[in-house]
Amino acid sequence: MKTLNRFFTVIVAILFMASFAIAQQQIPFEGYNSQGQGFASWNADGSGPEPAATGHVNPLTGTPSTYYAASVDYITQNTEDAGFHLLPEMTGFADFELSLSSNGYTPEDVTIKLGLASYEEDIEGLDWLILGDKYYANHYNFDVNFELDGQAMLTGHLSYINHQRTGTENYWYLNSSFTNLIDVSAGGVVSDIAAGFLNDLDGKELIFYAEMDVAQTISGNGRSGYKFNLFNGTFTAGNPTVPFQGLNTDHEGFVGWDADGSGAEPAGDGHGTQLYYGASIDYDGIDTDPGACLGHLLEGSTGFLNTLLQLQYRGFEIGDLKMKMGLESLGPDVEGEDWGNGWSNYYNNMVTVELDGVPILNVLGDTNKLVSMPSYWRSGSTIGKVYDISANASPEAQFVAQSFLKDLGTHYLKIDTDEIHYASLFNGNGRDGAIYEITEGAIVGIHAKATFVPEGSVSGTWTAEDSPIFVDGHLTVEDGETLTIEPGVKVAVRGPYHFEVQGCVKAEGTAEENIIFTRSNPNLWWDGFDYFITPATNPESLFDYCLFQYGYGQGTITGLNGGGAFAVKQFDAIKISNSVFRNNKVDRTGYYPPSGGAIGLWDADIFVSKCVFYDNKATYGGAFFSYENSKPIISNCLFYNNNANYGGAITFYDHCNGVLINNTIAENTAIQGGGLYFYLASNPEIINTILWGNEATSSGNQVHSSTLNSAPGFYYCDIEEGQAGFGGNPINGDYLFNTEDDPEFETTPEFPPYLISTTSPCINQGTPDTSAWYYPQYLPTTCLCGNPRTCNGRIEMGPYELLISKTDEMTMASDKLQIFPNPFIDNLTISFELQNTAFVEIEIYNVMGAKVAIVANKSMLAGSYNLSWNSAGLHEGSPREAGIYFCRVKVGDEVFTQKIVKQ
Repeated sequence: MKTLNRFFTVIVAILFMASFAIAQQQIPFEGYNSQGQGFASWNADGSGPEPAATGHVNPLTGTPSTYYAASVDYITQNTEDAGFHLLPEMTGFADFELSLSSNGYTPEDVTIKLGLASYEEDIEGLDWLILGDKYYANHYNFDVNFELDGQAMLTGHLSYINHQRTGTENYWYLNSSFTNLIDVSAGGVVSDIAAGFLNDLDGKELIFYAEMDVAQTISGNGRSGYKFNLFNGTFTAGNPTVPFQGLNTDHEGFVGWDADGSGAEPAGDGHGTQLYYGASIDYDGIDTDPGACLGHLLEGSTGFLNTLLQLQYRGFEIGDLKMKMGLESLGPDVEGEDWGNGWSNYYNNMVTVELDGVPILNVLGDTNKLVSMPSYWRSGSTIGKVYDISANASPEAQFVAQSFLKDLGTHYLKIDTDEIHYASLFNGNGRDGAIYEITEGAIVGIHAKATFVPEGSVSGTWTAEDSPIFVDGHLTVEDGETLTIEPGVKVAVRGPYHFEVQGCVKAEGTAEENIIFTRSNPNLWWDGFDYFITPATNPESLFDYCLFQYGYGQGTITGLNGGGAFAVKQFDAIKISNSVFRNNKVDRTGYYPPSGGAIGLWDADIFVSKCVFYDNKATYGGAFFSYENSKPIISNCLFYNNNANYGGAITFYDHCNGVLINNTIAENTAIQGGGLYFYLASNPEIINTILWGNEATSSGNQVHSSTLNSAPGFYYCDIEEGQAGFGGNPINGDYLFNTEDDPEFETTPEFPPYLISTTSPCINQGTPDTSAWYYPQYLPTTCLCGNPRTCNGRIEMGPYELLISKTDEMTMASDKLQIFPNPFIDNLTISFELQNTAFVEIEIYNVMGAKVAIVANKSMLAGSYNLSWNSAGLHEGSPREAGIYFCRVKVGDEVFTQKIVKQ
């Protein structure tokens, strides 16, 4: 029987043994009206800058509160005024203090300004409330700006400032939310001081407390209110935090186990002595006590004032908030990725917060990293967005949920456990494991670069600054709307959710900055893009330089249970180019068998160009399924290692036509039709395509036709075994100008997959420009690795162009071309002789065909030349490391390419 006690022999205690008390980091501040500083709050009649608004009536005073708030500089419009300034005697800000003093400044030179805020909805019991003789109210959404000697230094945002007042006294206590600060300085000394400040914070944030009293009234410009002095103020560094605990004596904690498959979970046995599954102790009745859970929240929170007030106001205590965790697991359980010496990753950690036994909040942490200590364990989750799920709870519980989210503001949440201890063993229902308790833990608010998108309609633009984008529900692009996704964006879908596109998607990445569509953790799959009879009035959807992986067709389109990444019915305006499809699948049965591991079409004529498909899986069409009158154009693509029962790479099913031009379909597997499968009058044209190394266990290693009336045409293709590689019924289409010679794929790792060699019989054997099957409108300008697609009026078979000339009359004496030294370190010499005046282009390419340097680009007279090139001249962003490159020499229409090695 396994327990976590026997998990590791190697302990990584070095990560956590530095636990010692550190004094709180604090900075005092003040701001008096006599100094042109302080806080301002007012009502507006609408004749001035702000819309008319008057705050609620305070029942303790019988007078209206003031709706708007800001620092006094907002009222005076004097740039030398502010809200307050810092004071000496700060604690824990050594770098900041040193950088100030060494540049001739004091803390008093740092001033803080607060932008316009308001009561917003001003709801009693939520935005303001009374407990006994104490009155509490929130002003929301202050921009916070730190200035040094009038120059911008740091900026942040406060979700709220809560002001407390006792009875009718004219004295207030202010407590803010946390703010995350970023550097907005313009360089020089101010930037050095800002860097010192942020270095001291070390990823933490600031919260402040202050006291205030009335200094002066405000009137004029449509305003009536007050200016206040601020004093006894203190900034404190930290993060919003609520501690929690889960002891077994309280029926709290969690369980870990292996499963033999006879119970609720599939069989799962963690590596070594590690347990594969985990959940809170209440999971599936493991502990049947009505109060069983992961743990309950404790007193001692920081930054959750609204939650504490709301609990008290509604008659609850902090311990009434309990946490439960759903099923998590080690996922693939691969060493180095999912576990290592002293650590393991558990995936898909859904935590729910309950009040009175009813769920009110939940958060998904994609990964929970468990670390072994000498006598206990620690763990920490990745961030997640907290969602309000209190619709079925009592009104009181709903208010608590809303108050929690007000405290959290723009933070995301992570769950940390500082001490986990083994308690006992357990087994039953196919499970064998152990029970643990949490003696010390916390939920922590974190600011991080991420965007979480809940279920609903989406449009507008997702930028790299928004990335990664976490998708937390089905998304719809409505008819007439466009969703634009910029280069460099990663879209991580956190469940079996799809993009239903009734409008348009423009996802156009670049070679340097792809757009990634994937799952958020290894325990999940997503449901791809669904175009279901999208109105033809919408613009063409474009997907360029994208990666699509771990799409799993969920059968969301009736009748077509397919398309792991794309399921398209009766819509044509989609163009996909320069993209990769890998590890997508469909296996759910429906009215039709699961079809199209990556792309499934139904009466759709889309265009797919320069894409790579590998490791996709389905029953029909491991990578691509074309159904019922579809006529796709598939140009310059590579299909390999895909798997299906029928059509390892591509299936054409039921009156499907279209064009497959300049593709390589290699080493795909199936029962019938290792490469291609045809059914019921499907007659596409297959041109300049290599079909090689595919395998079918029953029939048709390269091609299978299951009916007599399919008549696809094969032109200028290289097909292993020729027509002997076809199985099933006879294919009645053309079979012209084809070969069955070994295409001689390069097999060493430095080459792109299935690149043909320089001696391949596929070179210059594609359609000549005089052929009836020469379709330049379907060909990209460059091949799959970036070289120009045609050379000397002919084209290579397959998706790669090697740029090797076959002409006989040479302007340049090829035997006089020397490129040396090879290998080289920094300097390369290109020596050649021209027999006639010619335009000479000499370029350097990397192994993926991207141009990284231009050595020559000009007309040159007949004669001998020695041109030097220094690799330090590679343009910014190019790979400068050692490796394989190609030197391409083009003289007129003649092209010579030589592999070179940089050491």
